[in-house]
Amino acid sequence: MEPSLTSTSTSSLCHHCGRRPAQYLRAVSGERLCLRCLFNSLERKVLKTIRDERLIEPGDYVAIAVSGGKDSLVLLHMLGKFRERGLLRDVKMEAFTINEGHPYSCFYRMSRRDYVKELAAKFGIEYNVYHFRDIFGVTAMELSERLAKAGHEVHMCTIDGVLRRRAMNLIGRRRSWTKIATAHNLDDEAQTVLLNVLMGNLSRFRWYGTYEDAEEKDLIPRIKPLKYIREEEIALYAHYHGLPLMELECPYVTTNPRYNLKFMLAELEREMPSVKYNLSSFGGKLTRILKETTPEAQPKRCKHCGAPSARDMCRVCEFFEKAGLLDAYLQKIRPEINI
Repeated sequence: MEPSLTSTSTSSLCHHCGRRPAQYLRAVSGERLCLRCLFNSLERKVLKTIRDERLIEPGDYVAIAVSGGKDSLVLLHMLGKFRERGLLRDVKMEAFTINEGHPYSCFYRMSRRDYVKELAAKFGIEYNVYHFRDIFGVTAMELSERLAKAGHEVHMCTIDGVLRRRAMNLIGRRRSWTKIATAHNLDDEAQTVLLNVLMGNLSRFRWYGTYEDAEEKDLIPRIKPLKYIREEEIALYAHYHGLPLMELECPYVTTNPRYNLKFMLAELEREMPSVKYNLSSFGGKLTRILKETTPEAQPKRCKHCGAPSARDMCRVCEFFEKAGLLDAYLQKIRPEINI
């Protein structure tokens, strides 16, 4: 399904250039924009975020996580474009995809897997695919089946997320990455804040905006250059720049708590156009307050693999132990263990 333009009179002129017909209404600001000015504004916003927050600096080796969806392709396209224009100097980049190993892995849902390699090559960026089986010795599907047989029902999104984060740190240490760029957008950030509020997860705000998981906080930093860009505007950018969309939606997404929040926020946004910006801003402010007023607890180390953990055993080792695969997993990552 193609993205649609927000309804606006084509007889009005773009508020930015004053020459071309306006084709998009940015409700939060009331601006009517032509597509060229809309896309230029998105690129300027992303570049400003990178510079103001020092997300990417000279000497960095940035790994760009590519799922094949519109957001990650736009991220790859923009970062490649910035470096090509000399706006990100002395920065090494690598694009990568992780194959979790089940039929709905992003690796299998990409409409054109070869396109990612072509896009990366266009900007002189290396592209690699890393597999759960090579990293952990099993796929996400095999781990899920072993957990189920042992009487532990764990949502596939949870398995994918927990293992993907660990995989990125393991790969990153081998590849000497200094930053991992993910394509989380403003909608994702608003959902994260709202979900943590609804779940009463105050402690998670300490790492909001930088890390996906407190257990990985002292490893390779995650950066989110698109975090102030609305998903709708990213979709328009992708469509008009010829970036292909995924052909299949993962069926597991409908049982993810975020799924309903997405539609809830869409309804709220109709009455309050700034709601997503407000939530993201609230999360950032709360994070700063927590960091200034509460001492940071020294992270524990998992008794098995040595990874940072809030408990004696990290979630990755917990999954493998429940599945009866802990020894095999530890043997597989033995060169990476740091105890």
